[in-house]
Amino acid sequence: MQKLGRNDPCHCGSNLKYKKCCLDKDEANKIARITTPANPEAALYHFIETELSWPNVFHQLIAEHFTNQTIGFYPHDQLAAILKMWEHYANAVVPVSKKPGVFPAALEYILCQNFGHQTTQQELAAKYNISATTLSQRANQIFDYMDEHLPSISEDNGSPVAPPNSRFALEQEMGAISSLLENQNFASIEEVNSFMQKHLNEKPTPSKPKKGISKAEQASELIYDAWDEPNVKRRIKLAQDALLLYPGSVDAYNILAESAAASPKERAYYYKQGMLIGEQELGEAFFKEHKGHFWGYFPTRPYMRAKKGYAETCADMLNIPEAIRHYRELLELNPGDNQGVRELLLSAYIESSAWEDAEDLIKKYDDDSAYFNYSRILAAFGLYGNSPTELAPFFKRAIAQNPHVPAFLLGKKRLPREMPEYIGWGDVNEAIAYVLLNNYLWQSNPGLLQLLASRKKR
Repeated sequence: MQKLGRNDPCHCGSNLKYKKCCLDKDEANKIARITTPANPEAALYHFIETELSWPNVFHQLIAEHFTNQTIGFYPHDQLAAILKMWEHYANAVVPVSKKPGVFPAALEYILCQNFGHQTTQQELAAKYNISATTLSQRANQIFDYMDEHLPSISEDNGSPVAPPNSRFALEQEMGAISSLLENQNFASIEEVNSFMQKHLNEKPTPSKPKKGISKAEQASELIYDAWDEPNVKRRIKLAQDALLLYPGSVDAYNILAESAAASPKERAYYYKQGMLIGEQELGEAFFKEHKGHFWGYFPTRPYMRAKKGYAETCADMLNIPEAIRHYRELLELNPGDNQGVRELLLSAYIESSAWEDAEDLIKKYDDDSAYFNYSRILAAFGLYGNSPTELAPFFKRAIAQNPHVPAFLLGKKRLPREMPEYIGWGDVNEAIAYVLLNNYLWQSNPGLLQLLASRKKR
């Protein structure tokens, strides 16, 4: 947005200049008139310069660099949301970086994760000429801050807005904004920004059933409270209350699966109920229309969580064919794979000796991660046998990308009991996550472990 200029035609239609018509009256009433820039893309830069605050000019330059790299590729309202988030993070944390592309790359990765756009850390690292490790580290730092603080955006009077406590709360906020935007008829990006600013600066109200909203919306509010509830009994009660309000609440079943199930069989039951209800709620026509970009539409996420949870539980119960079926369907719905399904499918293929399927999946995604690099060795071992010559390039690539994995696979380092909260490309946490999930596949192949040990001795 930009203010109406003194010499611009007056907004009232008098054909006089603003200064000779309504300016004095507006100033007396403390009214600021705005006008719409002719170029909607220019409005995004105007948003950076006039509506966001940058005590450190370096952070404004990062915002502009990010906009240069992303404008025209993503919706303007999504870019504005990320820019607002960056302003808050930058002013609070005052981050520094020697390379100009580090934080713009991290911001674009966060944008893609939050709004369901297809990309990988490796692709963005190449785009911004940085390493995937650096991108991962910076993105995780911002994600940590988002989890703890955002959208802790001060109002004009300086009173802080209470922050959400998890990515589910962020998803709730993003979903609410998307829903609100769908129901508006904006003429320009300035109107979108103004609407978002007003929405973000509104004080949150307690999560209680409100008058005038549907039972489904009331249930959704209870569910988001449940995701953030640390007490298991209260979390289960909130999920049960949500189902009483609205039996079509898929995430209520997801919470019961994670918090109330006493066995894998019971967990699978809850996930399956949520999955089936999700299919009914969305409808067959919706699946056909949105197949290929499911995760980007927020109402699909509870269903996607239920389906993934059901598939993982099937794998836990050694029903690998059923797990594979649902993993494959998830990737068909969302090839960008925001949920990390391809890694689970790859392990399932290897466990069931479906070597050709594993190889096809590896070629399709070609991830340069520890999970894919070390799983390539397992798949090659299944295809070529215990052949040092055939396996050598796979070992070389895997160890170069993450040299920490072999020590855990060979028992030279003790594995922690819990999965790390965040992982970085090539770091120890990535190695721990991979081995915790795939150690059993390696331990069932002693000959392969011997080859790995011999490679490490070189």
